[in-house]
Amino acid sequence: MSKNLHFKKNETGYHKHAVIQLAEWVNGIIEKEFYIDSSIVFVPDVVCYKNGIITSIYEVVYSHPIDGKKLGMIQNWCYRNATELSLFEVSADWILKQTEKPERIRTMEYYDISFYEEDEFKANIPPNFKEINEPF
Repeated sequence: MSKNLHFKKNETGYHKHAVIQLAEWVNGIIEKEFYIDSSIVFVPDVVCYKNGIITSIYEVVYSHPIDGKKLGMIQNWCYRNATELSLFEVSADWILKQTEKPERIRTMEYYDISFYEEDEFKANIPPNFKEINEPF
């Protein structure tokens, strides 16, 4: 598989330390590459899985938030792979100011990448389903 990149990687030590800390808190994988047609299209800072299924992506923001191009690449990958996920932007400053693992992650921005209309999604929820809002 070739390493054709649609982006340039540029990372500071400050950002890197924040990514490592966040990955420890959420039990995530750092910098997993995502491909479309043998090309890397995006590399999120932290990726989380539950039972082997991707559930969320975290982007640590130090100098600038996710731009439209990266968000579009993530949406395109999700569409092509029939995958729904949550995308969170978290401040590097906030992460590195914590003295211990927080109960909840404070996010700057949240994106829900879904392919269902809300009514269609609700119609497919089993009657015994309970929404779980659990800390990690």
